[in-house]
Amino acid sequence: MRVLHIHWAARPVTGGVEAHLDAVVRQLGTLPCDVETVSGTRESLGAAYDAALDLEVPAAASDITALVGRCARADIVHWHNPQWHKPSVTSAVVDALQGRGWRGRFVFDLHNIDEQPDQWELLARLPGRMVAHSPFVAEETRRRLGGREVTVLPLTLAEAEGEYSLPCRDRTVVLQPTRMTRWKGSHLSLEAALVLLEEGADLHFVHAGTRHLVWPPGISEELLERARGWQEKGRIHFVHYTPEQSWAAISQSDIVVHPTIDRGTHGEPYSLSVAQAVICGRHVIASDSGHLPRMLSRYSAGRLVRAGQLEDLTDALREAVRKPLVGQGPHDLSLSRELREGFATAGAAHLRFYRSSSAA
Repeated sequence: MRVLHIHWAARPVTGGVEAHLDAVVRQLGTLPCDVETVSGTRESLGAAYDAALDLEVPAAASDITALVGRCARADIVHWHNPQWHKPSVTSAVVDALQGRGWRGRFVFDLHNIDEQPDQWELLARLPGRMVAHSPFVAEETRRRLGGREVTVLPLTLAEAEGEYSLPCRDRTVVLQPTRMTRWKGSHLSLEAALVLLEEGADLHFVHAGTRHLVWPPGISEELLERARGWQEKGRIHFVHYTPEQSWAAISQSDIVVHPTIDRGTHGEPYSLSVAQAVICGRHVIASDSGHLPRMLSRYSAGRLVRAGQLEDLTDALREAVRKPLVGQGPHDLSLSRELREGFATAGAAHLRFYRSSSAA
């Protein structure tokens, strides 16, 4: 079986889709199938560059023809977020393959969903099986697409754990382990940390994911200027590490924050970093966004706050800094094992799904 994974970006671009894509393809590479990845990221070592997918340049007709040729050689074309960025490329490739009578199967993978009507119109036209990675996204997609079948497949991360040391360990460490961007609530966590530092709280605030961003973070210069004094004092840190190093970074933190600002179809679709924090037994403060309430409903050290509400986040963080985390209970350990097992077997779950798609 020949499987082609397509996404607009690949590592070293910072993001959950890119981290999952790299890891699941590595797992599939150890199984009985031929797997290849293409993306629009020129400097990627894990994916072949395809000009039609490049977000910085328009796709020429020759670029689309080349991508169609790549797809035609595959039995399964697994397209991640086909509705985002260059939907005209998605439509052109799908139409061309159908026009030439391609006998393979499409898998359309919805990592992130949005309110834009044109995205849902495109998804409704796409011929193939749809997958998501959380019940939240799957249910919203079924609702939007008139009950269309959507299969939930597990996400994964790099199994190898790289060495990494946070630049601070002498005080309570508050870590936001997401890419630095407004929709992940980076401005909220930074401002909440500043409020507590100005109150005299004994903490370090660390924000990861500060490099290899597709778009600028969107954090106001005023807020960054307010943070610079605390950076000079060694209490605020902007860092970057690889997915392999993320396990070490999260394990060295005391409190993990994930204050995604959006709700509804803009909500956090899963959150690999929160799942890691649960596996590592960290105190977690997250917004009541998307899949996060479901994941944390079974976790005793999880606290939900209203999405986009700075005051709620600040209050929860203040309380968490003052109240050290106690050990994990049986339900926490059970959830941790379940999440880790899902990560470890994601490749096998994908291969079973591909085989069922080919047999259909």
